[in-house]
Amino acid sequence: MIKSFIFITFIFFYASSFSQTFKNDSIRSFVDQSINLITSNAVDTSNVELIESKLYDKAKDLNFVSDLVPLYTEVFELLNDHHGGLKYKGKTYGWNKPAGSANAYLKGKLKTEKTVVSQLIDKKTAYIRIPGNDDFGFKKVDSIANDITTHINKVNSTKIKGWIIDLRVNTGGNMYPILLGLKEFIGSDNIVFGGFRNSKGESSGKWEIKDGKMLIDGIELVRKTELEDPLKKDIPIVILTSCYTASAGEMTTISLIGRKNTYIVGEQTADYTTAVQGFRINKDAGINLSTDYVVDRNSKIYKSSIQPDIEVLQGDNFEDLKKDKKIMKAMQLLKR
Repeated sequence: MIKSFIFITFIFFYASSFSQTFKNDSIRSFVDQSINLITSNAVDTSNVELIESKLYDKAKDLNFVSDLVPLYTEVFELLNDHHGGLKYKGKTYGWNKPAGSANAYLKGKLKTEKTVVSQLIDKKTAYIRIPGNDDFGFKKVDSIANDITTHINKVNSTKIKGWIIDLRVNTGGNMYPILLGLKEFIGSDNIVFGGFRNSKGESSGKWEIKDGKMLIDGIELVRKTELEDPLKKDIPIVILTSCYTASAGEMTTISLIGRKNTYIVGEQTADYTTAVQGFRINKDAGINLSTDYVVDRNSKIYKSSIQPDIEVLQGDNFEDLKKDKKIMKAMQLLKR
């Protein structure tokens, strides 16, 4: 039985990897490398054999890599990965998954709402709106985190009984400074408030607060600006989400899920709840793959959008927050 199994496996490998004759060896090498990277790292490998078959069949007669790379649009759709993409000579080839919903008002605000905003809704309720950022090079962690804390200090006091954290225009970026800025909201000492799981369900990263320090995947994050007034223990929080809350915005939401007295109001999020890593193919190309799913403090895995506790569609009004339907619903929750 053992010898028979080995023989069958060899025949399958041969048929899968060597049956195709390619016109161009560089294209064969490109396809082989990308398949190896996908097989070893993608969080969802259920369609790898189909991806391999389609790529080999369509690529075998191509003459140039530039003709090959558009095929990766279908590859990422089969991977169910619209967070990743193939990078080739400055262009990205990925799956543009149709949005589940749209919000014309907020879509317009994405172009103008680029800075943190904080204010009092009433004497007992504080509000902070945190947009996305472009700190992909990790050069602004300190400034972004300190800016968030400075805005919290502007409205925080011993009179505050509840908070609204608005992530409706947080389209992503670097999650590290956002989590660091919100450290005191997330929790107290010795708490694991989230992390990552790979395709095997194994822990591949941990978010925690330990001995007063925030650690993300073992990296200590330090914030220079501190709160002037401590937050009340388990102070009620309402998180506002929209269909544009994505990536780092979703990670921030997940970091607070499971905390006492915490609610999500608004719209289903954009479904970018994976960790993405980049891998080099050659000097002109690299592939970004969703490699891990996010988990919350209760070890719940998020493979798709975050659903709000209370759905409120449309009705957004940044010009007059007291007329904003999502904030109105948040205020009802906080007054309970």
